[in-house]
Amino acid sequence: MANSALQCSFLDKAAIVTEEDNLKPGQIPNHWRLSTVHRVEELKSVIRMGPIGASGILLITAYAQQGTFSLQQAKTMNRHLTNSFQIPAGSMSVFTTVAMLTTIIFYDRVFVKVARKFTGLERGITFLHRMGIGFVISIIATLVAGFVEVKRKSVAIEHGLLDKPHTIVPISFLWLIPQYGLHGVAEAFMSIGHLEFFYDQVMKTLYILCYINRELVKESN
Repeated sequence: MANSALQCSFLDKAAIVTEEDNLKPGQIPNHWRLSTVHRVEELKSVIRMGPIGASGILLITAYAQQGTFSLQQAKTMNRHLTNSFQIPAGSMSVFTTVAMLTTIIFYDRVFVKVARKFTGLERGITFLHRMGIGFVISIIATLVAGFVEVKRKSVAIEHGLLDKPHTIVPISFLWLIPQYGLHGVAEAFMSIGHLEFFYDQVMKTLYILCYINRELVKESN
């Protein structure tokens, strides 16, 4: 608590009453000149969480590729499960959802119990460690997506389809499942870790602000 009080200590001046304020007993101060200690501490909390909140932009940017570039990949690949049925390109995100839900269940039921024995923490690992794991998995997912694109492009060149963007390349859509699945796993670690961090670290009056900020960043990407 002492360390947090020393951080951004220059902001404390906003809560110091000076002679220029000329306040009378019972008079409501001008909040543009004089703030309360509570509001100053809220602002400090927001500033300290800024880098953590901004870190989610990297994950959301990578995750957003599933609705753009990965979708275009799926449209040019063979998505037939049988001769008469093929998966719509827009439904590929179901693999992300399944992977995310499976990871959440595994994390709560298995991972936390095992990690608790080694760390002694009730939650298994810290929020920052959980977000860090999500970052690493997101990087791996992006690398996998790059290798899959190299493979798809090489097959297109081999069949002379490089300059025919609307033609189906003879490569199975199953190549895309790893990157969709890994993004789901990364989402389970990073996004939930983000929310848990906010709920644990910020003041109650800032819960909604943190949630809205995260959703705005997600929508902007």
